[in-house]
Amino acid sequence: MNIPEFKLSSINSRLILGTIIVVGSFMVLTGLTLSKTFYNSAYSAVEERLTGQVYLLMADRDIQPSHLQSGSNNLPNEFSSVTLNSSITNHSVYSQLSGYITQADGTVLWQSDTNISLKIPPEKFIINGTQDHGKKIFQKYNINGHPYISISIAIFWDLKNPRFPLIYHISDDLTQLNEKLSDYQFSLWTNLLLMSTFLFATLFVILRWGLKPLREVEQEIKSVEQGEQDLLKKSYPDEIVPLTHNINQLIQNERQQQLRYRNALADLAHSLKTPLAIIRGQNPLSDVSIVITPAEAQANSKNINEAVDRMNSIIEYQLQRAGSNSPSSHIQYLQLFPIVQMLIDSMKKIYRDKSIHFHLNMNEDIQFKMDEGDFMEVLGNLLDNACKWCCQNIQISLELEKTQLEILISDDGPGIASDMINEISKRGVRADEFTPGHGVGLAIVQDIVSTYNGSIEFAAPATGGLEISIRFKI
Repeated sequence: MNIPEFKLSSINSRLILGTIIVVGSFMVLTGLTLSKTFYNSAYSAVEERLTGQVYLLMADRDIQPSHLQSGSNNLPNEFSSVTLNSSITNHSVYSQLSGYITQADGTVLWQSDTNISLKIPPEKFIINGTQDHGKKIFQKYNINGHPYISISIAIFWDLKNPRFPLIYHISDDLTQLNEKLSDYQFSLWTNLLLMSTFLFATLFVILRWGLKPLREVEQEIKSVEQGEQDLLKKSYPDEIVPLTHNINQLIQNERQQQLRYRNALADLAHSLKTPLAIIRGQNPLSDVSIVITPAEAQANSKNINEAVDRMNSIIEYQLQRAGSNSPSSHIQYLQLFPIVQMLIDSMKKIYRDKSIHFHLNMNEDIQFKMDEGDFMEVLGNLLDNACKWCCQNIQISLELEKTQLEILISDDGPGIASDMINEISKRGVRADEFTPGHGVGLAIVQDIVSTYNGSIEFAAPATGGLEISIRFKI
């Protein structure tokens, strides 16, 4: 049979329940310990006082052992006038002492008052001489509803004749002492209850104060969920700072991830424009007046297939890039010249109406450790912008030095106003709102360059146009 596990979902409830159990148990144990200690101490004091009273009774008269005879029912003359002395009669306010002396057979030889028979313990103390000399026997008993305590000591005045001991008894009424003990216990448990209540209230206030930062975190998280604030902004204790820091980091990472997905969709749409333009340019049905030869049809089909393959690569690349904002550690060296040449050929097909002249200056053996998709995004967007704005000429230069790879692209177009130079790389910003575009290309370039810890600079040369230089550290 499975035993259901008791669970508390609230930290506050757990702490309060734990406090109640610990403090309650401590107070109960403390009360029981103090009560038992006081009880034992009180009765020990009574027993010591009764012992002292017995010794005082013994000291009242000297006993001559020769006067003790077997079977005598009366004390000798020396005992006939024995009374409780002043030290016995002037006893504590908590006691009502009574004394009596018996023989071994229980015969009362002397008593302090006439009602002593009402205070003798129900069971006789001496049975046929089995008692020990000087042994103390304490008894607690009730007679007619009254509690008593007594001490009995057997004294052999003639050690050579153990048949004739005298048994000294002192009894005390415990009614007042028990009342005092009851008053003490009532006062003790009342004070402990008041102390526990005060302690519980104090601990509750302390717990509320100690857990206040957690409640504030909860409220701030709700505010973040409802869009009332962006992050957790309050100052918290040192123990909670790592938690709030991690929550803020999680919120920021989530928002960055969402931003990356949105940007990836925009980047994907932007990247697909080039192969789509190639496909459209190679479609013979777009202009029914054009008659193409079988060789041209085969070339167009090849170009369309290459554009479709390029589109598949772009989609895979953008999906991979959307899930990660850092380059893979397994990137291999990339041969740059074939990619540059392929991109130039694609631009010539897209912008064939402009008859653009591409002036390429690079070593065909240049290699660089970079993802192929990233490099094609960077150079493809730069060439697309240059083709869009140039008149006829575009300069392309790639130089690999010992410490960096520098890519330089410039055109002979109208250029950009100086106040827009630093703004054009921002997503959605366009230098000319009347020219088709979405303001995404240079933002993609900026993101990729930043990922590789590179730098990008825009300049407006005196000869006109726009010059873009990118530097990647090796």
